Amino acid sequence: MPYTIEHRVHPEYLEVHVEGDIIPGKEVQEAVERWSKVAKICKSEDRNLILAFIDFRGQHSITSKFSLVDGAASFGWMPHYKLSVVVKNEQQFQHLAFTETAMNNLGYEMKLFKKKREAKKWLFTL
Repeated sequence: MPYTIEHRVHPEYLEVHVEGDIIPGKEVQEAVERWSKVAKICKSEDRNLILAFIDFRGQHSITSKFSLVDGAASFGWMPHYKLSVVVKNEQQFQHLAFTETAMNNLGYEMKLFKKKREAKKWLFTL
């Protein structure tokens, strides 16, 4: 598994750090694995607000992004989860923009940010 997941449970939210390589041919399987782990942590810690810091090398195809989002419920991702994602740079922001749009169009709450302060502020807005 060419990725790591670290998390910290805060009183009101879950902080998750995900870093790794996107391997062509395994990108959907590994993404499902990663987000299943995060969903299990959310459930076990009773948190629905997630502040995620993501740093991936490589990128998903549009098909794999949609497949992941479309199957989110099947691996434990709940519609009441609110996901605030901080990325390292503009390139990662652009790569994940489709995912953000697809998630929101399918009834999930997700927003991308380049700065932690803005991401955390949005996470706590109604």
